[in-house]
Amino acid sequence: MAVFKVSEGVVVKLNGETIAEVEELTVEALKGIAKKAGIKKFTAELGSIELTADDFPVTEGEVVIKPYYEAK
Repeated sequence: MAVFKVSEGVVVKLNGETIAEVEELTVEALKGIAKKAGIKKFTAELGSIELTADDFPVTEGEVVIKPYYEAK
């Protein structure tokens, strides 16, 4: 017997608001979502863990985009 699991997908949030919902989130897709939201530099977290490029693709959960502001 084969048991299949349906992915619930990924919710992308910015400032507490859902800005995208996708089945699979890649680095390029995340950059595109951030760009559409007007964010040029950002970090991303899944739960409380900061994501790196090695963590993608993400197939489930809530990814939070946090704008990154450099000190001048």
